[in-house]
Amino acid sequence: MLTPRNPSSPVSHTVKEFPMTSAAPDFSILARWTRGLAALAAAIVLATAGLVALAADRADAQPPNTSDWYTIVSRHSGLAFDIQGASTATGAILTQYTNYEGTNQQFRFIDSGGGYYRIQVRHSGQVLDVYNWSTADGGTIAQYTNLNGNNQQWQVNRNSAGYYTFVNRHSGKALDVYNWSTTAGDPIRQWAPTGATNQQFSLVPVGATCGADTVLADIAAASAVE
Repeated sequence: MLTPRNPSSPVSHTVKEFPMTSAAPDFSILARWTRGLAALAAAIVLATAGLVALAADRADAQPPNTSDWYTIVSRHSGLAFDIQGASTATGAILTQYTNYEGTNQQFRFIDSGGGYYRIQVRHSGQVLDVYNWSTADGGTIAQYTNLNGNNQQWQVNRNSAGYYTFVNRHSGKALDVYNWSTTAGDPIRQWAPTGATNQQFSLVPVGATCGADTVLADIAAASAVE
């Protein structure tokens, strides 16, 4: 006969003990993450710089605000601005001549900023220039390579009668039908601004235009403020 175990008797158990250990952190993983984040940040900086540079390049590449083409006719003589002999040479002078709608009689305005404009000749691509940087009354006006110099920049104003005056940024003098001439072939020169009719000119559009000329609208708006 089996004798039941006395529940009150102590039972001996052997417990296996395991040493308590703490695993060291793996710093190599942290280093890899740090390097990865640094590389990502550098890539973002480079990409941002590239976008900024691209925007700047695009802005630089934008053509300046440019008007339609016009013949410029003297209020005094009724004759048109004309590059003498339809020359394409630098230094060819500006005269007045019968308006026969030649491309050497067609001009447009290129915005130079600050309320000044270059006046470009259609046939040669050159611009009106106070020759040799003269500041004298009677100084020659000629065509020259477009350098955007102050002697090639003109303040254009429109009066209440719709006529325009052109004052040079460098010399402060106005385009003027010299000696009040009414003869075809006589020169346009610079002279102290007087507001007289030999310094007033109308702009006659060449051919059909596409909508409003924003350059002339800007000129008219600026003239109204002055």
